[in-house]
Amino acid sequence: MKTALEALEMLAKWEHPASNITTKSGRIYPHHVAKNSAATLRLAIEQAEKQEPVAWMWKDGTLTIDPDRADGTWTPLYTDPPQREPHELLCVCGASWSIDSEGNEELLSTPPQRQPLTDGELRRCFLATNTTEPLAEGWPGLERFARAIERKHGIGGEA
Repeated sequence: MKTALEALEMLAKWEHPASNITTKSGRIYPHHVAKNSAATLRLAIEQAEKQEPVAWMWKDGTLTIDPDRADGTWTPLYTDPPQREPHELLCVCGASWSIDSEGNEELLSTPPQRQPLTDGELRRCFLATNTTEPLAEGWPGLERFARAIERKHGIGGEA
């Protein structure tokens, strides 16, 4: 759990707060998702560290109840696993889950389903590129056409 916390804190520290991912359901800000998730995970770790272990387990599955034998390389075991705070998990794809204190997940929303473009939408994307013939123009014309299609699907900016 501490490794996951370090990764989330690193993302929260280095990801620009204004950077975002645009989806059909709105914008997602990775900095804020990482910051909020790190706070939740930090609290769970703190709660776990307040409890006294009743036993320790070695990597090979060996158990001991002797705290002197269990140095920092043994995994502590508890009578009551730490309780998690209920929270919501938001995926970059737009899906979201509710997670209760026992770790049960409930899907709240699914990402919007993308539909193929109609012939008219493709034509408008092509006209938006200001290109008479993408193939004759080479990569720049093809790239503008592809980017127009991406924008129409909510990828990389406004349609």
